Amino acid sequence: MKKRILWALILLFGVLLQAQPQNVPSTQEIPADSFASQLEDTISYRLKSPYKDLIRELYRLNENRPLWVGPGNAQRFSALLQLLDNPLYNYKNKNFNRKEIKSLAFNLDNGSIAKHNRHKAMARLDVMMSDALMRLIHFVRIGDVDWDLVQRKLQRLKELQDVHAVWEIKPKTMPTAKELAKVITSGNLTAYFRQQLPLERRYRNLVSMLQKYRRMPNYPTLHEGRRLEIGDSDDRISQIKEMLKFFGDYPKNLQADNTFGRPLARAVRSFRQRFKLPPGDTIDNKMIHYLNTPRSEYLKKILVNLDKLKLYPHSFEREYVEVNIPEYKMRFYRDGRAIFSSDVVAGRIDRPTPIFDSRMTYMVLNPTWTIPENLVRRDLIPMLKKNPDYLSQHNIHVFAGKKEVSLDYEKLFSYEYDRRPLPYRFVQFPSETNALGRVKFMFPNKYSVYLHDTDNKNLFRYRYRVFSSGCMRVKKPFKFMDLLLHYAKGNYGPGKIQEILASNQPTTIRLKQAIPVHIDYFTVRREGKKDYFFYDIYLHDQIIWESMEGHKKATFTVPKKRLDPLRKPKKKHRMFEGF
Repeated sequence: MKKRILWALILLFGVLLQAQPQNVPSTQEIPADSFASQLEDTISYRLKSPYKDLIRELYRLNENRPLWVGPGNAQRFSALLQLLDNPLYNYKNKNFNRKEIKSLAFNLDNGSIAKHNRHKAMARLDVMMSDALMRLIHFVRIGDVDWDLVQRKLQRLKELQDVHAVWEIKPKTMPTAKELAKVITSGNLTAYFRQQLPLERRYRNLVSMLQKYRRMPNYPTLHEGRRLEIGDSDDRISQIKEMLKFFGDYPKNLQADNTFGRPLARAVRSFRQRFKLPPGDTIDNKMIHYLNTPRSEYLKKILVNLDKLKLYPHSFEREYVEVNIPEYKMRFYRDGRAIFSSDVVAGRIDRPTPIFDSRMTYMVLNPTWTIPENLVRRDLIPMLKKNPDYLSQHNIHVFAGKKEVSLDYEKLFSYEYDRRPLPYRFVQFPSETNALGRVKFMFPNKYSVYLHDTDNKNLFRYRYRVFSSGCMRVKKPFKFMDLLLHYAKGNYGPGKIQEILASNQPTTIRLKQAIPVHIDYFTVRREGKKDYFFYDIYLHDQIIWESMEGHKKATFTVPKKRLDPLRKPKKKHRMFEGF
């Protein structure tokens, strides 16, 4: 109640400055050169802000006149205060000078500041408002993460563990003083801040989730026990129902008793699907483990993803492809709606898929695969030492320049541990056993990764699909191809496509327009009324969290116990991976 009264007085102060300048001293009563002098003194000697130069230039562009106090500025004053207090923009409820602004504005309004100090106080208030604006803009546009530190930690993974983790991080910068002056004087401050929201719909969803999980009750820890199924009765069931009500899986209007009925079975299926647990309608100890996830873990994950969003623009293009690595899912969007989706397989944890943006320009049917040199050294040479017939068994041909040659095994093996350019090029010809399958989708990039079919469909049955060397294998490649054929140069009906596939000859189909491709790493998603949380498979979230204001660590240490889908877990010591 006191807070609302105080804010009312602050807003009244702005109105009084405009409506009753004869009762409240306004800047009109201060000679322009006097206000400019007070302004410069405040900025030079009282303002402790990383935005000092930007603020000084902002006032210079405004001819050293007040931006927030005095006649004509009450609407701006009120608009900025509301933005500072709005959880959509200030979702961490940071101070941003609000406490000081409230106190000074209140003292100016009630006359407790001596008359000979009022001009100095008003200049100070105006500068504090400008500094608060800068801090809010920085928070909304750039956030709390030291992205340079994140990059150094990713590079360190390469040095220590030979994990080449790439993320093309491009943080936004602060707007220019000229841009800000135009926004402030035009009176469109609220509209401007809305335009700063990154991927607005997702951002709003995450802020809403943040508010929801801040209200999450501190549930008692559920103990492990026997598997629960329809028809069972158990003391844990009533609490499980209450928890599933909060998460949105169990109907809020149903009684939370200790019986396991069909409504609970449906809720269990929903919960399992949201966390990528094995499908089913029983409650086992793994599900109990997930139900026991503390509120702090949900909040941490949401906050990290909010900061990741700030690397992106207000909206993506009208049409684009997005691959979300932790979800192992790709989607094709048109006008904000996903018109196609498919499961994908991503890069191994020691060969992570790079996070970057590109543009798809063509696709290839019956593709060949030229094995990258790093994979020749890391995979092919060790395989040839075990099985000299591996090349012929997998339709892999050897070239020196443009000429096909016979392989000198001993010569090749001498290149395994050095960085000399290989004397050979290894090309897998088109076939049903080609690692790229029958079609690949190309968006040229320096990492030589792309979307493609696969000869190993069994990989899609796994929960954590990280089995490739960086490329992304698509579960439904031909449905995706059919969609892209609408953008192709030339006519490619079903008959023509079948003819090309039957020829076994590599065929390039170019697109009339380049389609944006975004390879992302989001571990939180809201779809409809349900919240989805994905496992931080590459540890990117943890690196970001430990590079964020309030949690910053100079270095990153990979946990000794880390989920690795390529390593078979010991049956007696199965590790719960959390999310």
